[in-house]
Amino acid sequence: MSGFRFLLPVTLLNADRLVAVELGTILVAPLLLAYGVNQQLHFPALFVLLGYCLWRLSKAGVRRAYMRFDWQACRFALSGILLRAGAAWLVILAFVLWFYPDRLLCIPSNSPIIIAGVAVGYTFVSVLPQEIVFRCYAGWRLDELKVRILPATIISAALFGWVHILFGSWLSVALGFAAGLVFYRTYRKTRSLAAVWVEHNLFGLGVFVLGLDPLFYQGALLDQFVPACGGAG
Repeated sequence: MSGFRFLLPVTLLNADRLVAVELGTILVAPLLLAYGVNQQLHFPALFVLLGYCLWRLSKAGVRRAYMRFDWQACRFALSGILLRAGAAWLVILAFVLWFYPDRLLCIPSNSPIIIAGVAVGYTFVSVLPQEIVFRCYAGWRLDELKVRILPATIISAALFGWVHILFGSWLSVALGFAAGLVFYRTYRKTRSLAAVWVEHNLFGLGVFVLGLDPLFYQGALLDQFVPACGGAG
C-alpha cells in the first residue's frame, strides 16, 4: 500500500472532482475509441482534448510558463536528444524484425514522398497536441497537486502509455509508457516544449520509417498510398 501511495500521493487521492473527471476521461475514452466508436474519431478526439487543455492552461494563467518553445534549451539538449533517438531507433528496429519483418523500410522504399508527408504532417497533427496534453498540461496539473518529480514522471508516462490502448495492443501501451518516461524527463529537465517536441518527432519518424507503424497508426491512408505495405507482417 505504501508503494501505491508513493505513486499517487494523498494530494492526488483527495483531489477535486475535476481531477477525477479528467482521469476518468483519460482511462475510459481510449477504450471507447478502440472498441466502441468509429476509428476516424481518433484525431478529432485528440483535438477536443487539446482544446480543453489549452483553455485550462490559459484560464489558470500558466500557458506561457508550461508551453515555452525555448529553442535555445532545445539546442543545448540536442546531443542528448539525438543519442536517445538513436537508441530508440535501434529498439524499434528490433521490434520490427521480430514482429513485422515484411514491413522493414517498406514505406520509404516504396514511397519516399509519403515519409516526407508524414514527417511534416505528423509533427503538427499528432505530436504537438500530444506534447501539450501529456507533458505541458499534465506537468501543470501534477505541479498543482505537488506531486514529486519521480512519481509525476511515472504518472504522466502511464497515462501517455495507456491512451495507446486505442490501437488495440498492450505492446503499444508498453512502448508508449517507455517513451513517455523519456519525454517527460526531457520536458522537465529542459523546461522546453520545443525540446520534447523534437524528441517525440524523431522517435515517431523511426516508427514509420522502420515499419512499426501498425502499433501506432490505424487507418487506410498509408495502405492506400503505399499498397505494397498493406497487410504486411
